[in-house]
Amino acid sequence: MSDGRKGQAGNGLGRERGAPIDELLDRAMAPSGVVTFLFTEVEGSTRRWASDADGMQLAVAAHDEVLRGAIEAHGGLVFKHTGDGVVAAFASPRSTTDAAVAAQRALELPVRMGLATGEAELRGADYFGVVLNRAARVMAAGHGGQILLADSTAGLPCAGPRPGPETPPPGWVDPATAAAPDRPDLPR
Repeated sequence: MSDGRKGQAGNGLGRERGAPIDELLDRAMAPSGVVTFLFTEVEGSTRRWASDADGMQLAVAAHDEVLRGAIEAHGGLVFKHTGDGVVAAFASPRSTTDAAVAAQRALELPVRMGLATGEAELRGADYFGVVLNRAARVMAAGHGGQILLADSTAGLPCAGPRPGPETPPPGWVDPATAAAPDRPDLPR
């Protein structure tokens, strides 16, 4: 960033508006090889923008700050902003799960989240691979407040323990039931 401050200017995700992400992405810190991806999206954002644009602008700014903070606190890298969500990469499935839970607990908007783990190639400032399609599809199957894990993440022991019944995070969905039988298009 031109002023030397990390994460202070621009779009609320640690980069200045208009700055090419290639120049700002620290490739040494970017996870590579087998990566766990977190996709997020605000449920009903189009309707919310249409009914209260001013309120939504403030809510999305707070949303961006919460997500960025949770992702960075758990060692993740936000590499894409989708307008009403983010896409982040993590070297560890456990860190991804912890970041998603922390964010869901702090968010005020209904945000659906999807996680998937697999091989991805970092080219320039973006990742490529089937795992990204899987994470996006898993996210799309959820509802606001839910965290859904693809089998590629849920099956890993390092993804973390399932929350106990006395303290489940908001929106927690048991990975064993996350892929609904009426959605055969989801990866299993």
